[in-house]
Amino acid sequence: MKTSVLASLRPRARYSSDTFSNEGLAPVSVGERLQQARVAAGLTVDDLADQTKIRASIIMAIEHDDFSYCGGVTYARGQIRSLAKALRTDAVPILVEFEIQIGMPPSAP
Repeated sequence: MKTSVLASLRPRARYSSDTFSNEGLAPVSVGERLQQARVAAGLTVDDLADQTKIRASIIMAIEHDDFSYCGGVTYARGQIRSLAKALRTDAVPILVEFEIQIGMPPSAP
């Protein structure tokens, strides 16, 4: 049986990745990266929602690595790109990690 695309966007158990946190112990997920960047920028979820026009509930879901509320892979990529831009961080490595995290082969950003 084939898994639906939306099912692949739900949070998974820890995945294998070559991206590690500052401690070098655990992989840093897409949501963790974005949340860390938001906190470092001194922004709340509501502040970021106002800047990006992305609903706060979707931002919170993304920060918890639940992309099923994004409306599909294309929308998730766009929302991740918008969040990264608002947080003044490079979206490319985050998008590559997103594709790895949901089990897609990485594509050109």
